[in-house]
Amino acid sequence: MMILRKFFRQYQNNFFDYWSWSWLALCVNMIGSCIALANAFLLPLDHPIRLFVSFITVLASFFQVLWLYAGTREISRTKKINKRNLKVVAGLIIPISILLVSFNYNDPDAGDFRIFYRVGIRSLLAGGLFLICARMLWNISKTGIGIRFILISFVAYGLLQINYFFVSLSPISFFFYDGEFPYYMGAVYIFLQALMGLGMIISVLEIEQHNLKKANSELDTFLYRSSHDLRSPLTTISGIVSAIRLKENEDKTEEYLDAINERVNQADNVIRDIIKLRKAQKEDLAIVEIDLVKEIQNEFSVLIDPNIKQPKLIFETDKPFHINTDSARLHTVLTNILGNAMRYSGSKKNPEIRIKIENVDNGINLQISDNGVGIDEKHLPRIFDMFYRASKSSEGTGLGLYLVKDALNHMEGSVEVLSQKGKGTTFYIYLPDLK
Repeated sequence: MMILRKFFRQYQNNFFDYWSWSWLALCVNMIGSCIALANAFLLPLDHPIRLFVSFITVLASFFQVLWLYAGTREISRTKKINKRNLKVVAGLIIPISILLVSFNYNDPDAGDFRIFYRVGIRSLLAGGLFLICARMLWNISKTGIGIRFILISFVAYGLLQINYFFVSLSPISFFFYDGEFPYYMGAVYIFLQALMGLGMIISVLEIEQHNLKKANSELDTFLYRSSHDLRSPLTTISGIVSAIRLKENEDKTEEYLDAINERVNQADNVIRDIIKLRKAQKEDLAIVEIDLVKEIQNEFSVLIDPNIKQPKLIFETDKPFHINTDSARLHTVLTNILGNAMRYSGSKKNPEIRIKIENVDNGINLQISDNGVGIDEKHLPRIFDMFYRASKSSEGTGLGLYLVKDALNHMEGSVEVLSQKGKGTTFYIYLPDLK
């Protein structure tokens, strides 16, 4: 738990947080089980301490699998879990635990029923969720040996929990089950829990290794492309200056100066985007409440270029949408996506940008569509890469959409894109409410 908490504080990945709490819940459950076992010999059935310990034990068991499920869902789908739904489920766990502990609590002849309610039902739910978690990890099991260890332990642990359910069900029903609680079950559980913990720690190290490789790759790309994009205009300027010195085409001096100015602006844009990138990666989130409709209208008006045919901005909504988010990073997202939509829609007869916004749990879905030139499908998987240009005629630095992706990652949001060459592009953006 402490190792996972440390990595959560360092990287703010929520699955570390959820998994760490699941280990705390397991610890509480194991201690509670030991105390409950001792209380069975020391205290009467209806003693408040005995009931309270049983309630805490059942409650901890449910929270263990709930947090385990939440963390596994996030790491397997790389999407944020709906915290509101998680809180609702957590709220339901408390009365369910009270009910399970209350059944036949003072009946000395109902021992089998008490075991079924407190152990059997809990084991069925836990076993089912462990198997569901294993299924979620199956799709990413090839990513590393740590995930495979977790997957194996989840399957085995889930099946053992379901075995407990059938064992506890058999004495109180006509259902006959020849299973049992073997004497070595404790050792099996310790082994599976150790395998599960080992897998989580290994997966943490593998994620760290992956992040380091990604950072090194991006650094190499950054150094190569930034130096290339800065040297290219300088080389051109050097050639133009040499041509001016020859004084053979003095009538073209103004044209040469315009070309120099264009190359200087090109280099300046690269430097500006590099500064933006570095600034965005260092700054902490500054959360403010924003009216998203007004923010988009303001960004659009600032980006208007009188030298380019401007698309029409169409909102498919007539109400305000308020969200708590980082204003500077939202500005980065809107500036780059709206800027591209305006830049590459101007050649159309009736250019337009359509905005669709809808409230979802814990945030807003924002859809920005244009009817511009579109992007060839083969380029879509790489358009968010650093310095990637989908076209040689692209006027940008290749950092714009990378900045969008980086900003949304910091805001715990996401972005997807669909496009058809010649028909337009649509960006699907999820903005979480960070209040």
